[in-house]
Amino acid sequence: MSLAIGAMHYLRCIHPPGGATALTAVVGGAGVQALGYQYVVTPVLLNVAVILLVAVLFNAPFAWRRYPAALKRARHIEERAAKGPISHENLVYALSEVDSFIDVSEQDLLVIYDLATQRSLEAHIAPDAIKLGHCYSNGKYGPEWSVRQVIDASGRRDASRDMVIFKVIAGDGRYATGVSTRTEFARWARYEVYREDENWRKVDESRPG
Repeated sequence: MSLAIGAMHYLRCIHPPGGATALTAVVGGAGVQALGYQYVVTPVLLNVAVILLVAVLFNAPFAWRRYPAALKRARHIEERAAKGPISHENLVYALSEVDSFIDVSEQDLLVIYDLATQRSLEAHIAPDAIKLGHCYSNGKYGPEWSVRQVIDASGRRDASRDMVIFKVIAGDGRYATGVSTRTEFARWARYEVYREDENWRKVDESRPG
């Protein structure tokens, strides 16, 4: 059983019942022992072949649940992964630092990261929504939290060229000033905020004024 688990670990196909199958050969009783090496062929190999065939046929109609995973749209995954900012070398290094087995391919991890990053970018404010005199927060916690107020802008229509002047009025970098394009500022800003008494609160779009 230990050899079976070791083989499954190095072949990246962890499956607990595989260990139980090896254990059954020892504790299965006289009937199993009488089969000898025939036990490997029937029922083990026969059952594996049937289960594998059923799994492939059952998942074949669904493009998002191919089995085995190698049959999944490999080209589509590689194209999505190639667009990500993480290199293959960096991902391999990160996985080695985890020191744990993760039952997912590197390509799938890159796609997950890409989707999460895209979702994060979509959660930010649109450049056109940045208004002069208003305050915005990066939405972070702890010492990285910060609030900026837009104090001037060049007024260009192109958000990637329109320069925004801001000052940090709370949190990290307080009292500092800076200049960025409207697009860069929108990427930094998570949402608009306003001050109520001594607290900063997120602007509710339904709130009057």
